[in-house]
Amino acid sequence: MSPEEQQGFAEEFLRHWLAGGFGSMTKRETELLVFHLLRERGEYRGLSAYALAARLRIPERRIRTLRLESALKYEDINSKAVLGRIVQRLVAQDVLATFEGGKVSVALEDPVEQRELEHFLKSRGHHAEYTLNTELLRIAPVRLLELMLDNMERGEREFEKLVRRHVDDKAASARLLDKALTLRQKFDRLREETLNSQTLVALMGDAAKVFAGG
Repeated sequence: MSPEEQQGFAEEFLRHWLAGGFGSMTKRETELLVFHLLRERGEYRGLSAYALAARLRIPERRIRTLRLESALKYEDINSKAVLGRIVQRLVAQDVLATFEGGKVSVALEDPVEQRELEHFLKSRGHHAEYTLNTELLRIAPVRLLELMLDNMERGEREFEKLVRRHVDDKAASARLLDKALTLRQKFDRLREETLNSQTLVALMGDAAKVFAGG
């Protein structure tokens, strides 16, 4: 940590630690505060759970617990920004081009991202599907497409463009573009349609390009 970061750490720590009166903060609360302040500074900033665990000499599972609890206590979590960050990473890693078993695999090391994506899926009547690796979530392509369009300024317009461009079945296209439906209802209908994997890959690929500004 630079001298400026060390000073900022000390000032922020004292501000929180003294806020409720000297000694009023519990050991657990102190740990959460220190963890939160460390993650924002110097050589700790941007470290993976593995690297943080090695540096702090504690198990990775404890890092994940500290990360989630400290975020809930000290951060203003912007769900849309968190979900957008997930999509940006998926686009950058080019994991949307192919999928196996009808699902796309999404690696989520950050428990805050995991929590927000689980909530997004649950709010749409779906539940997260994990492999034996609890950091690897499998998600249906249509759900992922919905996530991308949800994070675009003109999601509904882009949905219509994608359907017109890639859904060759005229009857299916008409059902999906029904003006009486909301965007969420259109996605419900999209899940009911029988689309081949090539169409799904094309839909996601084009949506990813739009999301990335390409």
